[in-house]
Amino acid sequence: MKKIRRTALVVGAGPGGSTAAYYLAKNGVDVLFVDKETWPRDKICGGVYVPALYPMLKEMGAFDEMMKYQACSITEFRLIDRDEDYVDMKTEPAMIATRRFTDDQIRRAAIRQGADFMENYEATSLIIRKGVVKGVHGLYHNQDMDIEADITVIANGSHSELTRQLGLFPDDPDLTMYCFRAYLDGVEGLAPHMAEEYYVPKGLTGWSPICTTWLNPHYGGKQAVLGLTITEKALRDTGCSAMEFYEYWRDNTRFGHERLKNATLIDKFRGWRLPGSRKLGNGVVPGAIAIGDSIGAAECAFEYGIPSAMTGGMIAANVIAQCAAKDDFSFEATSVYQKLAEDALNPSLGFNALFRDELLNKEDVMKDFFKYVKAQKDYPNIMFGDTAAKYMMEVLHLDLGGNKSNQ
Repeated sequence: MKKIRRTALVVGAGPGGSTAAYYLAKNGVDVLFVDKETWPRDKICGGVYVPALYPMLKEMGAFDEMMKYQACSITEFRLIDRDEDYVDMKTEPAMIATRRFTDDQIRRAAIRQGADFMENYEATSLIIRKGVVKGVHGLYHNQDMDIEADITVIANGSHSELTRQLGLFPDDPDLTMYCFRAYLDGVEGLAPHMAEEYYVPKGLTGWSPICTTWLNPHYGGKQAVLGLTITEKALRDTGCSAMEFYEYWRDNTRFGHERLKNATLIDKFRGWRLPGSRKLGNGVVPGAIAIGDSIGAAECAFEYGIPSAMTGGMIAANVIAQCAAKDDFSFEATSVYQKLAEDALNPSLGFNALFRDELLNKEDVMKDFFKYVKAQKDYPNIMFGDTAAKYMMEVLHLDLGGNKSNQ
């Protein structure tokens, strides 16, 4: 069996893992990051990069290249309720792009900075000695290979067996969503810079606190990314399978029929399962730091995880760099990560949790929110995050504290 030893090992080359590798290399830490896929690889999601990420992407030198693959800049979105009433609001311009190419630019940035990369390496389990993670067992081109390290960053996504091995992976059916995604051509009536988000349609039982169907325009709106995102609990309540739910929306709602009556699939539906979070869960154990989807760090209102993963990756790298400088990778030294990450991520996670639990999860409150939005003086030229926060404080009398939107 082949064995490798490095100072830092990052498992997963998605946005979070590649960000961690970039900042580790930038801080002069000997780092290897690995991924089970051959790159560039596809990623099953909506492909949204919000403005909060842009400074980090520019620092990496990835932003300009990513913009070359931009299919659309989303500047507004429409929320559509069960009765197909809707509100339109503005948002800071967000990049919509195919993650096969854009994620690869973040990975390439880490390599340019000096991080070593190994693809086709599947980490199968953690090496643990006396309660301390010492690296991973894995397969490289189907051959056994162990990689040992002073510190391991676990960033291999929502199907991570490594965080399950540590007992860190969350499994709450009310916060876990089933997702399907496909690219369509011939979509009708979709505005070129507007994302549309639909909730459980009339005729189906149950209610979902997250949008169940969404369309993100590509290339002027005739093409689009179509997605289904529904919590495990809500899907059970409808009595449908995921595809039955989608087909019902397509065939029995006005928007579904109008948008998709002439649409054709560019590729097949692909699915995945993703846990969300109301606040950042524990990500530190002796010898390892887990970030992003591997600990369910996606926010729970729109189940969006790239900011949490990249921010977590940057913070983990900076903490590890300090540990390396002192040659101290003890649990006490690496535990500094948890508070720094909570301070950075919980305000946004908390805002989305309040928005989900107190507004989206209550159909009557959501309808009242629609009335409130439409009554605003400058409607529809109002910002989503500001308006949602204002409603929650003025009407629902919620104390947002330090919680804030990242939209």
